[in-house]
Amino acid sequence: MGILGLILAETRFRLLNFSLSLLAITVAASLFIAGPTLISGYARDTREKLSQLGEDVTELESQTRQMKSEIAKELAQLDKQTRRIMRDLGINLRIVHRETKMDSLYTDFVAEDFPENYVSRLAAAPQIETIVHLVATLQHKITWNQRTALLTGILPVLTGSQKNAEKKHMVNGVETGSVLLGHELGIDRKVGETVEIKGHTFRIARIMEASGGLEDVQLVVDLRDAQKVLSKPGKINQIMALNCKCKGDRISIIRKELEGVLPDTKITELRSRATAREKQRDLVEQARNQQLGRVNANYSRAKQLYDKQAARRESQEGTLKSLVVGVIPLVILATTVFVGMMSWLNVRERRTEIGVLRALGKSGGSVVTLFLGRSVLVGILGGIAGCALGAGLALMIGNQMSITGNLFQPGFSLVVITVLGAPLVTSIAAYLPMLSALHQDPAIVLMDQ
Repeated sequence: MGILGLILAETRFRLLNFSLSLLAITVAASLFIAGPTLISGYARDTREKLSQLGEDVTELESQTRQMKSEIAKELAQLDKQTRRIMRDLGINLRIVHRETKMDSLYTDFVAEDFPENYVSRLAAAPQIETIVHLVATLQHKITWNQRTALLTGILPVLTGSQKNAEKKHMVNGVETGSVLLGHELGIDRKVGETVEIKGHTFRIARIMEASGGLEDVQLVVDLRDAQKVLSKPGKINQIMALNCKCKGDRISIIRKELEGVLPDTKITELRSRATAREKQRDLVEQARNQQLGRVNANYSRAKQLYDKQAARRESQEGTLKSLVVGVIPLVILATTVFVGMMSWLNVRERRTEIGVLRALGKSGGSVVTLFLGRSVLVGILGGIAGCALGAGLALMIGNQMSITGNLFQPGFSLVVITVLGAPLVTSIAAYLPMLSALHQDPAIVLMDQ
């Protein structure tokens, strides 16, 4: 009978020993396949999901930037419109000479005169940061066409900061020789007509719409024309201005700045206009912050979700690796010891057969081939069965983790290593029992029997 026949016969005769060894190798091989396959599949699934999540975050980041840009444009336009609306509210500061009595100013429009160059000094002063849109004004109550009117000469002046920014003045000047008539004074008058004011001829440039206030009885002319009419060359009695940068106690800040430039003047604020301007701008700023806050919050939530997913996946993958790296070597070691014990028991049970074979002239190589062939057969069958079982186990666990099954296909190199490594492990396990069989004296074995 040939070696293969002896191996098969011995396997059938000692089926339990062979089956237990085969089972041990199959379990070890299946774990050797399933472990790395699970790690690799989970890692690929992690990369795919994090990549998709990363793309979503990147897209959201791009959308966030676009939304911020659009919001910034919309709010800039809203802010611009707000500034125009606030500008249309008019000036909110009045600077007069310190000797001016405010009761006379408010009731009879009487104010102390001061030099016109005060306005240029104020406009050029670098320490003035809160006052813009200066208007040099000469104002006086007169009788015109048997009616009480307020003659107002104006000269718009830009501050240094406004000139550098090339900003347009909020108040339009009046051409020399022209007059703007208040609504009440312009009744039955037409644009283009000429009128006389205290012996000076003016052309009506515009008749102002009804305002329901003092503007309805004003005669607005160029400052130089007003100085001629009132015989006050180089004089003004008010500087009207706009405050647009202060919050809270605005007037105290402005007064402190003004003292260093025009110490013999004083300033009052039209509080209702200033407060309305401030509140409106605060509302625009609040709207801007709220919208940008919502956009940033959406992006932050998506980024936090990505970070949490990445951390959770990394932690789970690390746990899986630790488990596989810790368990598989122990299983392989236990399997090697178990197969070695099975081989030792097999040698012990077959001492008489080995003695007979050696007495009949069988060489040590034949005995080695018999035992090694049995071990190799166990390894090959166990390796093949373990590959199939391990692949199925990885697929089953993957389905439990709701991961696509095609990610848990064992690699070709892993299968080759398993199929070739299993016979090597069984051969190593059978090595010592095999040496024991070779060193037995046939005569002593037969005498024992």
